[in-house]
Amino acid sequence: MIAAPDDFRAWRRVVRWLAGALLLSIAVAPLQAEEPQAGTRPFGEFVGLGVKFLQGEPLDTLPMLADLKVKWVREHVSWSAIEPSPGQSPGHYAALPDALRKELAYYRANDIGVVALLTLSNGKTAPQTPAEVARDSDPAAFGRFAAEAARLLKAEGVRFVLEVGNEPHNSHLRKALGGQWNGKAPSPWLDHYVRMVNAAVQEVKAIDPKVKVLAGDDMWVIDYWFLEAGLDPRLDGLSVHPYVTGIPEITAIAYDTDWVRPFVAVDQDRSFQSAITRLRAAALKRQGHPLELWITEMGWPVAEGTSPVKNSVPERTAAAYVPRSFILAAEAGVEGFLWFSSNDSVDGPMGLTRNDRSQRLAYGAFKTMTSELGALRFVRRLLGERGTAAAAQAFLFTDDRTNTIVAWQATGSGGSELVVPQIGGEPLMVTDVLGRQQLLRAKDGQFAVALNGEPVYVRLSAGAAQPSQITIRSSTAKANP
Repeated sequence: MIAAPDDFRAWRRVVRWLAGALLLSIAVAPLQAEEPQAGTRPFGEFVGLGVKFLQGEPLDTLPMLADLKVKWVREHVSWSAIEPSPGQSPGHYAALPDALRKELAYYRANDIGVVALLTLSNGKTAPQTPAEVARDSDPAAFGRFAAEAARLLKAEGVRFVLEVGNEPHNSHLRKALGGQWNGKAPSPWLDHYVRMVNAAVQEVKAIDPKVKVLAGDDMWVIDYWFLEAGLDPRLDGLSVHPYVTGIPEITAIAYDTDWVRPFVAVDQDRSFQSAITRLRAAALKRQGHPLELWITEMGWPVAEGTSPVKNSVPERTAAAYVPRSFILAAEAGVEGFLWFSSNDSVDGPMGLTRNDRSQRLAYGAFKTMTSELGALRFVRRLLGERGTAAAAQAFLFTDDRTNTIVAWQATGSGGSELVVPQIGGEPLMVTDVLGRQQLLRAKDGQFAVALNGEPVYVRLSAGAAQPSQITIRSSTAKANP
């Protein structure tokens, strides 16, 4: 979805399929998988953003990344730019493009890691036939390109991981080679992609075993088919783009969605956490060791203008979904989460900024989130249920000196309050989703923080109430898929 308007339209078609798929009832017991432990790294270390500087976003806006306290970006590394002539021998590759090197210099100076998105063809145009795929997307040649990309990025002194292609089921591979859109076997496009992944792992690990390589697609089910097809056991991780048309707490698929079979990719509650847990367990079973799970795209189009794009949401809703999505991913133990995206560019109203450089409310929500939580560690879900049972939610973050509670009402309705006992005479500091702060006074020995769909950050100073003393006075509303 990062590459072209066609991809954006393809994503919207997929989401319509997701929303309208016939659900058949089957009885399947949930997988038993280890829950992620409370984190030891600061929350801010996994916060990322898909950027568009090679797609028209002005380079002079790079300082926004420091303003947002971003620690990871996702950017293209073009095969055709590094190896402009198919069949070129190792050692005769081109340098990284100047524009990309300028980006990398900024990332190096600001300790920002790069999810280097390796393109899947070195042809001048997208391959249209199996013969053209064999020529322009040859797995062995791709593996050598991946190794060269690793060498060049290492020379630039940046932190990076390599991601093999963007949503390959939406790429030239499926159009030219054929197969099922969901990756179900037989799918020649998926088999070819897996060969490209394995060649990349082989060549990259030969030069530096510590360089991480990720494979992935947008839909949960395709990662399962990648695992079935036989990924190199040295692969480091899987990526997924878990777009939904509704709230972030509920996945687009159900536990009995027919086109996900024979896999069960989510529990009956359709919770995001269960989807991560199940994919983690499946990867461990197939690969023999844990794989990192990365969310390299997630976001919502914003409803703007007289003809808003399909499935778009109000601007304030999109802003509220920023911290909600990141916090749910932190709870699930995701290695890195990259919001889509920094700028609209060619992908429609998905950016924190518009093409005229103006900022959407989501920019402020992102900045507030990293300012309030970036230096803290995620501890645990304090209150509330998951998935379709989600209503009022509260999550605990700490730096071992002070605690911050982040809370919201998943349904977006009112009628719920976070109740904090008053300890001492100090007021309670509450920060809203856009960074506006308010000092609350207690009534009858309690602070009552009103909850709706927009997260609030409640800072508990030293000597304040303990997290275990906090409760939710909640409405009975539940989340809807």
